[in-house]
Amino acid sequence: MAVTAEAPETGLVVSYRFLWAREHDAGAEHGRKARPACVVVPVTGQPGVVVLFPLTTQEPGAGRLAVRVPDTERRRLRLKGDAASWVLLDEGNRDVLPGSYHVEPLAYNPPIYAYGTFSPAFMRLVLRTLAAALRSGRVRMVPRSD
Repeated sequence: MAVTAEAPETGLVVSYRFLWAREHDAGAEHGRKARPACVVVPVTGQPGVVVLFPLTTQEPGAGRLAVRVPDTERRRLRLKGDAASWVLLDEGNRDVLPGSYHVEPLAYNPPIYAYGTFSPAFMRLVLRTLAAALRSGRVRMVPRSD
């Protein structure tokens, strides 16, 4: 796995080996596959500490907290396939960028780690939804940065 040099910014979408809470609870330390993940830079005093939320093409089940990615955003970022995508907001990975070993390159020559950045308008919706979830205690964070 590579060490990313991408500077974190809210809305950045990177290829990331996301570790699901159920995998973490079972003792896993690494995500099974790289998937697009949206970076949210929390307001903390720790430089580089970010939270990443997974993107999925599987429709979220009942009780899951997710925001559907508009087709215009999917096309602009060149996400794979034509299926609808969602940002899942009820579990995230806390990690450090740049420098995470869980970020994987999309291309190697030259190394490219990011799909791009979601628009500010879409990120406002994501952040509003996330803020409500945090207030209600519906978000599970898995620590990474190993």
